[in-house]
Amino acid sequence: MKRRTFLTGTAVTFLTTACAAPRPTPEPRAEAAYPPIGQIVDTRFGKVHLTDQGRGDGPPVILIHGASGNVRDWTHSITSRLSARHRVIAMDRPGFGYSERPDVDGSWRPAMQAEQLREAAAKIGAENPIIVGHSWGAGVALAWALDAPDDVTGVVSVSGVTMPWGGLAPALNALGFGSVIAGLYNRRMTRSAENGGVQRFVERAFRPQMPPPGYLDYVGAPLALREKTLNANGADLANTNPAISEVAGRYGELRLPIEVMHGDADWLLGIEQHGQEFVAAVPSARLTPLPAVGHMAHHARTDVLASLIQRMA
Repeated sequence: MKRRTFLTGTAVTFLTTACAAPRPTPEPRAEAAYPPIGQIVDTRFGKVHLTDQGRGDGPPVILIHGASGNVRDWTHSITSRLSARHRVIAMDRPGFGYSERPDVDGSWRPAMQAEQLREAAAKIGAENPIIVGHSWGAGVALAWALDAPDDVTGVVSVSGVTMPWGGLAPALNALGFGSVIAGLYNRRMTRSAENGGVQRFVERAFRPQMPPPGYLDYVGAPLALREKTLNANGADLANTNPAISEVAGRYGELRLPIEVMHGDADWLLGIEQHGQEFVAAVPSARLTPLPAVGHMAHHARTDVLASLIQRMA
């Protein structure tokens, strides 16, 4: 199965493994175990939780996580390395961690998420940032750059979902299967947690690498199992193809520098489509392939990420 048919393959996998409806982790228990680690910024759309460290001379660096994540994915070991040279800001995407998602239609759209994060960045004086997006967060980073090109220094896509899927994916979305798949994904996540399978879930995300020491205890997986976050994550996953199609339809407008780092062993998002095809479609983009690296490339090759940011800065 080609990785470009990810949505179809995911449907088959989840239909054969999902079972009872998810039982979300109670919010008080999850939030007591993993409280906010940064500051809360009010925006017109809702609160945004972010961390802010370092004070380099160049443009600030804003880090945006992927599906099921939160700022802790970045702050476990990456922000401390980057902050030696830069002001580094990690943000919870709307609906994740401690950022709020507005209860409006289309809140899954990358442009809407980017607008909320952009307002938070302006409030803390983070001007002309370099925006780094991992996986689903790359779509948000690119939407940010498209809607505010004069206020962005550049974008770094890390294992990013950058191109819409072909094949059956649009048809499945049109028939409503996107929401079914996302619901099954949520059930599988919750079932894995109940059966002590969070470690296996995280290890699968990292493969062929392993999570760094202490990552599992630090990252706050129960935060992803709260009902509001399951709903936000489910909406994003159900609408991934239309979300990225909307962003990709405007790639011709991109003129600012874009760096792409993508592992050639990424089992979720193939480098051929989301790396090579993307840079072919965007003249200002440059690809750095990472041999034998999987989907969590920012952990596997933080040194490459730092060098790409430094080159752009």
